[in-house]
This record gives sequence, C-alpha cells and structure tokens, in this order.
Amino acid sequence: MARYLARTYPQGLVGERDALVTLFMQTGMEHAQAVRWASRLEKEGHAHHLPGTSPRWIFTSRPVSLAALARMVKGEWSAFVGASDEAVEEALEFFERQLGVDHATAQEIYRGLEAAGYVSVAYQEGPDYARDRVLFEFPEVFLKQV
Repeated sequence: MARYLARTYPQGLVGERDALVTLFMQTGMEHAQAVRWASRLEKEGHAHHLPGTSPRWIFTSRPVSLAALARMVKGEWSAFVGASDEAVEEALEFFERQLGVDHATAQEIYRGLEAAGYVSVAYQEGPDYARDRVLFEFPEVFLKQV
C-alpha cells in the first residue's frame, strides 16, 4: 500500500488530516477500516501529514521519521557539506546518511517537503561552502505535532 501511494501521489495527497481516510473510503472501504489503514500507515512511518499553507499527506515506500528529520535539520544541516555541489542532491545525501534511507526514498521525502512549501533553494555562505543550498522551513504547526 505504501509503495502504491508513494508512486501514485509523488507530490503528496493535498488536504487536511482527514484526506487520507476520505481517499480510502472512495475506494469502497468502510470508515472504521479506512481509519485503521490511515493510522497504521502513519504509525509505521509510511504516511506523514504536513500541515501549513499547503497541507498534504506525503508517502514513503520505506518507513521514515519526519520528526527525527526535523530535529536533524535543526541540529546538523547547517554544518553538513555533501559531496555534491548541487543543492538538492546535497539534501538527498543528507537524508540518505542521517535517516539511513535509499536514494528513491530520499527523493520521496524531498518532493513531499517541497510540495508542502517546507524547502526552498537559496545562495548561502558558510565556513566550507559558498553556493546554493536547500533551506528547510518547518512551520510551527508541524513542529508542535512532532
């Protein structure tokens, strides 16, 4: 189910928290069963609701903790210098190393964060770099739920 959702909704499923249950019900599931499926996917780390100005559910084919990612970004991203000079590839490398995911899962995470408006690319200078970098902006409403 998780792989199917990640493939079918690469930019995420737009909507509030109830959107995933609604999607399952549109396939013919009873409400209680749809709630169980949505809860299970979320608990397992395959479905992640990103609130904010462009709320959506994002899906990863492998389990991921976006709460852990948010903490890592806050604590470690500014000092991270990846092998690539390309901003997005550097962010993907960070996801792969820090979360222990493969490249495809890192791309799923990035696409979802980008679609939700949580990332942008801007020129930055640091002690070991002067180039475009990905900026992560997790809204307060997201940080409160993690």
